[in-house]
Amino acid sequence: MALVSAYSGRRAAGASVRDARTGAVTDRVKPPAGESFTRVTSAGQGAFFLTGSGARDDSPLVYRLQVDAAGRAGQLAPVPGDLLPPGCRQIAASPGGTLLAYTVPDMTAPLSTAEAGLVDLATGERRIVSVPAGSLGKLSLANDGQTLAFQWQPRSGGAPDVYVAPAAASDWVAQGRVLADADGLPYDAENPVISADGRAVYLTVVQPEPTGGPHWNRLLEAPAGGGQHRVLFELRYQPNRNVFYMWGPVCRDPAGEWLLAFATGYVYRIEISSGAVIRLPFPEGQPYDAAW
Repeated sequence: MALVSAYSGRRAAGASVRDARTGAVTDRVKPPAGESFTRVTSAGQGAFFLTGSGARDDSPLVYRLQVDAAGRAGQLAPVPGDLLPPGCRQIAASPGGTLLAYTVPDMTAPLSTAEAGLVDLATGERRIVSVPAGSLGKLSLANDGQTLAFQWQPRSGGAPDVYVAPAAASDWVAQGRVLADADGLPYDAENPVISADGRAVYLTVVQPEPTGGPHWNRLLEAPAGGGQHRVLFELRYQPNRNVFYMWGPVCRDPAGEWLLAFATGYVYRIEISSGAVIRLPFPEGQPYDAAW
Protein backbone atom coordinates (compact mmCIF):
# COMPACT_ATOMS: atom_id res chain seq x y z
CA MET A 1 0.00 0.00 0.00
CA ALA A 2 2.51 2.57 -1.21
CA LEU A 3 1.94 6.31 -1.05
CA VAL A 4 4.10 8.77 -2.98
CA SER A 5 4.06 12.43 -2.00
CA ALA A 6 5.80 15.09 -4.10
CA TYR A 7 7.45 18.21 -2.77
CA SER A 8 8.55 21.34 -4.57
CA GLY A 9 10.26 24.49 -3.39
CA ARG A 10 13.19 25.62 -1.31
CA ARG A 11 12.39 23.71 1.88
CA ALA A 12 11.86 20.30 0.31
CA ALA A 13 12.30 18.68 -3.08
CA GLY A 14 11.71 15.22 -4.44
CA ALA A 15 9.22 12.61 -3.27
CA SER A 16 8.79 10.38 -0.25
CA VAL A 17 7.45 6.81 -0.38
CA ARG A 18 5.36 5.71 2.58
CA ASP A 19 3.29 2.88 3.95
CA ALA A 20 -0.24 4.24 3.54
CA ARG A 21 -1.43 2.26 6.59
CA THR A 22 1.06 3.69 9.07
CA GLY A 23 2.60 6.76 7.41
CA ALA A 24 6.11 5.33 7.88
CA VAL A 25 8.67 6.46 5.29
CA THR A 26 10.05 3.49 3.32
CA ASP A 27 12.13 5.33 0.70
CA ARG A 28 12.87 8.70 -0.86
CA VAL A 29 13.22 9.71 -4.49
CA LYS A 30 15.34 12.62 -5.69
CA PRO A 31 14.46 14.39 -8.94
CA PRO A 32 17.12 14.75 -11.63
CA ALA A 33 19.54 17.63 -11.17
CA GLY A 34 17.92 21.01 -11.75
CA GLU A 35 14.36 19.68 -11.52
CA SER A 36 11.63 19.38 -8.89
CA PHE A 37 8.52 17.23 -8.87
CA THR A 38 5.18 18.99 -9.26
CA ARG A 39 2.51 16.29 -9.68
CA VAL A 40 2.18 12.57 -9.03
CA THR A 41 -0.52 10.10 -10.10
CA SER A 42 -1.00 6.40 -9.35
CA ALA A 43 -1.44 3.69 -11.96
CA GLY A 44 -1.97 0.98 -9.32
CA GLN A 45 0.17 -2.06 -8.55
CA GLY A 46 2.90 0.20 -7.14
CA ALA A 47 3.32 2.19 -10.38
CA PHE A 48 3.38 5.99 -10.30
CA PHE A 49 3.93 8.80 -12.79
CA LEU A 50 5.59 12.03 -11.66
CA THR A 51 5.83 15.29 -13.57
CA GLY A 52 8.55 17.81 -12.93
CA SER A 53 9.67 21.30 -13.68
CA GLY A 54 13.15 22.64 -14.30
CA ALA A 55 15.44 24.25 -16.78
CA ARG A 56 14.49 21.91 -19.61
CA ASP A 57 11.02 23.31 -20.27
CA ASP A 58 11.15 22.03 -23.84
CA SER A 59 10.61 18.45 -22.66
CA PRO A 60 7.65 16.88 -20.81
CA LEU A 61 9.72 15.91 -17.73
CA VAL A 62 7.45 12.95 -16.97
CA TYR A 63 8.78 9.88 -15.19
CA ARG A 64 7.49 6.43 -14.31
CA LEU A 65 8.35 5.05 -10.87
CA GLN A 66 7.82 1.48 -9.70
CA VAL A 67 7.57 0.81 -5.95
CA ASP A 68 7.94 -2.79 -4.73
CA ALA A 69 5.92 -4.57 -2.03
CA ALA A 70 8.41 -3.46 0.64
CA GLY A 71 7.95 0.19 -0.31
CA ARG A 72 11.32 0.55 -2.01
CA ALA A 73 11.46 2.74 -5.09
CA GLY A 74 13.06 1.67 -8.35
CA GLN A 75 14.81 3.92 -10.81
CA LEU A 76 12.98 6.83 -12.42
CA ALA A 77 12.19 5.90 -16.03
CA PRO A 78 11.61 8.90 -18.33
CA VAL A 79 8.44 8.69 -20.43
CA PRO A 80 9.50 9.06 -24.09
CA GLY A 81 9.37 12.72 -25.06
CA ASP A 82 7.20 12.21 -28.13
CA LEU A 83 4.29 10.71 -26.16
CA LEU A 84 3.42 13.87 -24.24
CA PRO A 85 3.62 17.50 -25.40
CA PRO A 86 6.33 19.84 -24.11
CA GLY A 87 5.41 21.64 -20.91
CA CYS A 88 3.10 18.86 -19.66
CA ARG A 89 2.71 19.25 -15.90
CA GLN A 90 -0.63 17.77 -14.83
CA ILE A 91 -1.50 14.14 -15.53
CA ALA A 92 -3.92 11.51 -14.28
CA ALA A 93 -3.40 7.79 -14.92
CA SER A 94 -5.82 4.91 -15.23
CA PRO A 95 -5.00 1.63 -13.44
CA GLY A 96 -2.36 -0.25 -15.35
CA GLY A 97 -0.94 3.05 -16.57
CA THR A 98 -2.05 2.51 -20.16
CA LEU A 99 -4.05 5.76 -20.34
CA LEU A 100 -2.92 9.22 -19.25
CA ALA A 101 -5.02 12.37 -19.23
CA TYR A 102 -2.93 15.53 -19.34
CA THR A 103 -3.03 19.31 -19.50
CA VAL A 104 -0.38 21.82 -20.60
CA PRO A 105 -0.57 25.36 -19.16
CA ASP A 106 -0.11 28.35 -21.44
CA MET A 107 2.66 30.25 -19.70
CA THR A 108 2.18 33.31 -21.90
CA ALA A 109 -1.35 34.13 -20.70
CA PRO A 110 -3.08 33.99 -17.30
CA LEU A 111 -5.77 31.38 -16.69
CA SER A 112 -4.99 29.57 -19.92
CA THR A 113 -4.50 25.96 -20.98
CA ALA A 114 -2.52 25.44 -24.16
CA GLU A 115 -3.42 21.77 -24.70
CA ALA A 116 -5.24 18.87 -23.08
CA GLY A 117 -5.92 15.32 -24.12
CA LEU A 118 -5.39 11.59 -23.65
CA VAL A 119 -2.37 9.42 -24.38
CA ASP A 120 -2.51 5.64 -24.83
CA LEU A 121 0.92 4.51 -23.63
CA ALA A 122 0.47 1.06 -25.16
CA THR A 123 -0.03 2.36 -28.71
CA GLY A 124 1.54 5.82 -28.43
CA GLU A 125 -1.64 7.44 -29.74
CA ARG A 126 -2.30 10.97 -28.46
CA ARG A 127 -5.78 12.46 -28.83
CA ILE A 128 -6.02 16.21 -28.29
CA VAL A 129 -9.31 17.66 -27.04
CA SER A 130 -10.69 21.12 -27.69
CA VAL A 131 -9.96 23.61 -24.92
CA PRO A 132 -12.12 26.73 -24.51
CA ALA A 133 -10.45 29.95 -23.34
CA GLY A 134 -9.61 29.30 -19.72
CA SER A 135 -7.72 27.09 -17.30
CA LEU A 136 -8.31 23.34 -17.00
CA GLY A 137 -6.64 21.26 -14.29
CA LYS A 138 -6.87 19.03 -11.18
CA LEU A 139 -7.53 15.98 -13.38
CA SER A 140 -8.83 12.73 -11.88
CA LEU A 141 -9.67 9.53 -13.82
CA ALA A 142 -12.04 6.73 -12.81
CA ASN A 143 -10.63 3.21 -12.80
CA ASP A 144 -12.07 2.30 -16.21
CA GLY A 145 -10.50 5.41 -17.78
CA GLN A 146 -13.87 6.46 -19.19
CA THR A 147 -14.92 9.23 -16.78
CA LEU A 148 -12.93 12.30 -15.83
CA ALA A 149 -13.32 14.92 -13.10
CA PHE A 150 -11.52 18.26 -13.29
CA GLN A 151 -11.65 21.95 -12.44
CA TRP A 152 -12.36 24.59 -15.06
CA GLN A 153 -12.02 28.36 -14.75
CA PRO A 154 -12.88 30.63 -17.71
CA ARG A 155 -10.30 33.20 -18.72
CA SER A 156 -12.79 35.93 -17.89
CA GLY A 157 -12.33 35.01 -14.21
CA GLY A 158 -14.67 33.94 -11.46
CA ALA A 159 -14.51 30.89 -9.23
CA PRO A 160 -13.53 27.59 -10.88
CA ASP A 161 -16.19 24.88 -11.17
CA VAL A 162 -15.81 21.13 -10.91
CA TYR A 163 -16.85 19.18 -14.00
CA VAL A 164 -17.44 15.53 -14.82
CA ALA A 165 -17.06 14.48 -18.46
CA PRO A 166 -16.58 11.40 -20.63
CA ALA A 167 -12.83 11.02 -21.16
CA ALA A 168 -13.54 10.22 -24.83
CA ALA A 169 -15.35 13.55 -25.38
CA SER A 170 -13.89 15.91 -27.97
CA ASP A 171 -14.35 18.87 -25.58
CA TRP A 172 -14.38 18.03 -21.88
CA VAL A 173 -15.83 21.38 -20.84
CA ALA A 174 -18.56 21.69 -23.47
CA GLN A 175 -19.57 18.03 -23.16
CA GLY A 176 -19.17 17.83 -19.40
CA ARG A 177 -21.52 18.82 -16.59
CA VAL A 178 -20.87 21.11 -13.64
CA LEU A 179 -21.23 19.39 -10.29
CA ALA A 180 -23.97 21.14 -8.32
CA ASP A 181 -25.60 20.58 -4.95
CA ALA A 182 -29.19 19.53 -4.39
CA ASP A 183 -30.31 23.17 -4.80
CA GLY A 184 -28.62 23.37 -8.21
CA LEU A 185 -25.74 25.61 -7.10
CA PRO A 186 -22.21 24.77 -8.27
CA TYR A 187 -19.88 23.68 -5.50
CA ASP A 188 -17.20 26.13 -4.43
CA ALA A 189 -14.73 23.28 -4.19
CA GLU A 190 -11.09 22.27 -4.45
CA ASN A 191 -9.15 19.11 -5.26
CA PRO A 192 -11.76 16.93 -7.03
CA VAL A 193 -11.06 13.20 -6.81
CA ILE A 194 -13.32 10.88 -8.78
CA SER A 195 -14.46 7.60 -7.24
CA ALA A 196 -13.10 4.30 -8.54
CA ASP A 197 -16.38 3.56 -10.37
CA GLY A 198 -16.86 7.12 -11.64
CA ARG A 199 -20.21 7.55 -9.90
CA ALA A 200 -19.13 10.16 -7.36
CA VAL A 201 -16.57 12.92 -6.86
CA TYR A 202 -14.92 13.76 -3.55
CA LEU A 203 -14.67 17.52 -2.99
CA THR A 204 -13.02 19.79 -0.44
CA VAL A 205 -15.32 22.70 0.42
CA VAL A 206 -15.36 25.56 2.90
CA GLN A 207 -18.77 26.19 4.44
CA PRO A 208 -19.46 29.03 6.92
CA GLU A 209 -22.07 28.65 9.60
CA PRO A 210 -25.19 30.73 8.83
CA THR A 211 -24.72 32.73 12.04
CA GLY A 212 -21.13 33.64 11.14
CA GLY A 213 -18.02 32.90 13.15
CA PRO A 214 -16.56 29.39 12.89
CA HIS A 215 -16.28 27.75 9.51
CA TRP A 216 -16.13 24.13 8.45
CA ASN A 217 -13.84 22.42 6.02
CA ARG A 218 -15.76 19.46 4.67
CA LEU A 219 -14.86 16.55 2.45
CA LEU A 220 -18.00 15.75 0.45
CA GLU A 221 -19.02 12.77 -1.63
CA ALA A 222 -21.04 14.35 -4.46
CA PRO A 223 -22.94 12.13 -6.95
CA ALA A 224 -21.50 12.57 -10.45
CA GLY A 225 -25.02 12.68 -11.85
CA GLY A 226 -26.26 15.27 -9.36
CA GLY A 227 -28.21 14.98 -6.13
CA GLN A 228 -27.63 15.11 -2.41
CA HIS A 229 -24.04 14.94 -1.25
CA ARG A 230 -22.71 13.12 1.82
CA VAL A 231 -20.27 14.60 4.35
CA LEU A 232 -17.37 12.18 4.77
CA PHE A 233 -15.12 14.25 7.01
CA GLU A 234 -15.07 17.74 8.53
CA LEU A 235 -12.92 20.05 10.65
CA ARG A 236 -14.11 23.21 12.34
CA TYR A 237 -11.90 26.26 12.71
CA GLN A 238 -11.87 30.00 13.27
CA PRO A 239 -10.70 31.44 9.93
CA ASN A 240 -8.04 34.07 9.59
CA ARG A 241 -6.47 35.72 6.59
CA ASN A 242 -3.69 33.10 6.41
CA VAL A 243 -5.78 29.94 6.75
CA PHE A 244 -8.64 28.95 4.48
CA TYR A 245 -8.34 25.21 3.88
CA MET A 246 -7.43 22.89 6.75
CA TRP A 247 -5.99 20.33 4.35
CA GLY A 248 -4.53 20.36 0.86
CA PRO A 249 -4.11 17.41 -1.54
CA VAL A 250 -6.61 14.54 -1.40
CA CYS A 251 -6.11 11.13 -3.01
CA ARG A 252 -7.76 7.72 -2.90
CA ASP A 253 -6.48 4.17 -2.94
CA PRO A 254 -6.75 2.20 -6.22
CA ALA A 255 -9.65 0.08 -4.93
CA GLY A 256 -11.67 3.16 -4.03
CA GLU A 257 -12.12 2.27 -0.35
CA TRP A 258 -10.07 4.99 1.37
CA LEU A 259 -9.16 8.66 0.98
CA LEU A 260 -6.17 10.56 2.33
CA ALA A 261 -6.40 14.29 3.14
CA PHE A 262 -3.07 16.00 3.82
CA ALA A 263 -2.85 18.70 6.48
CA THR A 264 0.28 20.37 7.84
CA GLY A 265 1.98 17.75 9.99
CA TYR A 266 -0.83 15.20 9.69
CA VAL A 267 -2.67 13.09 7.15
CA TYR A 268 -6.26 11.99 7.67
CA ARG A 269 -7.17 8.51 6.41
CA ILE A 270 -10.93 8.29 5.75
CA GLU A 271 -12.86 5.09 5.08
CA ILE A 272 -15.35 6.00 2.34
CA SER A 273 -18.05 3.48 3.29
CA SER A 274 -18.26 4.42 6.98
CA GLY A 275 -16.59 7.82 7.27
CA ALA A 276 -14.25 6.45 9.96
CA VAL A 277 -11.12 8.60 10.33
CA ILE A 278 -7.57 7.80 11.42
CA ARG A 279 -5.06 10.62 11.92
CA LEU A 280 -1.43 9.77 11.14
CA PRO A 281 1.66 11.94 11.66
CA PHE A 282 3.17 13.52 8.57
CA PRO A 283 6.14 15.49 9.92
CA GLU A 284 7.48 16.59 6.52
CA GLY A 285 4.61 19.04 6.24
CA GLN A 286 1.95 19.29 3.57
CA PRO A 287 3.07 17.85 0.20
CA TYR A 288 2.46 19.59 -3.10
CA ASP A 289 0.71 16.50 -4.41
CA ALA A 290 0.21 12.86 -3.42
CA ALA A 291 -0.99 9.57 -4.90
CA TRP A 292 -1.78 6.14 -3.46
